[in-house]
Formats: sequence, structure tokens, C-alpha cells
Amino acid sequence: MVTNVSLQGKKVLITRPEQQAKTVCELVEKAGGQAITFPVIDIVPIPPEKWSQHALSEQNMIIFISRNAVMHFVSELTQPLPEKTLLAAVGAGTADSMREKGLRVDIQPPQSTGSEGLLAMPELQLLDDQNVLIVRGKGGRELLAESLHARGANIRYIEVYERSLPSPSAAEYQLALTANYVVCTSVAGVENLLRLLQDDVKALLTKPLVVMSERIKQYALTQGFHCVEVADESSDSAVIQRLIEMENSYGK
Repeated sequence: MVTNVSLQGKKVLITRPEQQAKTVCELVEKAGGQAITFPVIDIVPIPPEKWSQHALSEQNMIIFISRNAVMHFVSELTQPLPEKTLLAAVGAGTADSMREKGLRVDIQPPQSTGSEGLLAMPELQLLDDQNVLIVRGKGGRELLAESLHARGANIRYIEVYERSLPSPSAAEYQLALTANYVVCTSVAGVENLLRLLQDDVKALLTKPLVVMSERIKQYALTQGFHCVEVADESSDSAVIQRLIEMENSYGK
């Protein structure tokens, strides 16, 4: 554990969608830092009448890909999920959201490493003729579905939200450039951040970046970020812990 738990005087750019930024911002402030909210993805719900229709009672497993997937799915849920259906979370943040919304969590990887972590779980190894429903945003990664299909599963999707690019004000743009650290939680987040701050991308790339997985780190490095660190898991507390470790290492 880090003994000097302080981000005193440091500004941290939080790029999560506005709905998911509150807790991590509070933790930054608690650690003595200043959180700058700068959403790089707008989450737009897809009306339930446009969802793909699949009988929940026929599913052997339902996998939730993100906090947003949980939130928007549960908000339109009109019946309890079947007891016999296994409910899986891709990571700790998703699992927390499931519990907050009253869902049980039957499968959760011990460490949040994205789809790869969930795919390593024993319950997902032999899925011959099992019906697996994936709840996600429109246009998500295909690795999970393709891997489970190769293991024998019948894959279906319900896409409950879509992503769009925000339009920050000039003041928000300038404030974002004052950050000492940056937090991004997806490849799309890194991509959008670069698009939104493209006029000052050289300055952005010098800022230390904290991400949620090795995959995001590798993408950020290919885009020119100088320093990218991965949180131990995809949780708000792990992000803060990594920021503090970085500050203690070279931020003084």
C-alpha cells in the first residue's frame, strides 16, 4: 500500500461519461486533488422498442459488458431475471453496478482485465449449445462473442445504448489542458480525447495517463502518449491508487 496517499494540488482529468464520473471525482478530491470532468463519450439510451427481442427465460447466461449496460437494461426490465440463468459481469465496476441495481452476480473475474479476464473463468470454457445473451452498447468489441461462439455457445445481443462525441465549450477545453494527470477507461475514450483536444495534442500526449487494461495502454502508446499506467483493476479505487503511486514516484 502507498503510505503517502495524497494528490495534493494536482489536477486529474476524468474522461468518463458524466453519469459514471461522480465517484471517481469524489475520490480524487478526497485524496487532495482537483477533479476536472471532461466527458469524451456521451451515452445515449436506445429505446427498448428498438432492442433485439430475446426470451430471457431461454438464456443460460446473461453477460453485462459495462455499468451503462446494466443501468439501461435494468431501467427497462419488467420482470425478474430467471433464477436458473447465470448472470456475469465483465469486471468489478460492472459487478458493483449489478448489485446496486438488485441483480445477483454469479460470475465475476477476480481481476478486471476486460473480456479477456471473463473468458478465463471456468464457467465459460465449455458452452456447447448454451444460449448466451450479451448486454452491451452498440458496436462493442467482438472478442467475447467470437470466443464464446468458438466454445459452442449460441450468441445473442441486446444493445441498450450508443455512444456519441460530446461538444465541449471553449472554457472546458482550456481547463482540460491544465490537468496534471488523465484517466481514460476505454480505447474509444482515448480515441475521442485525442479528437476533442486535437489542436493541442502535443501537450496532451505528455500528460501521464491511467487506463483500465493493457489493451488500452498499448493503444494509447501507439497514439503517442509518453507515460501510460494500468490500474490493478477496473474500479474507481484502483484508479486512485495508481494515480497516487505515480505521484509518489515522480510527481513531487
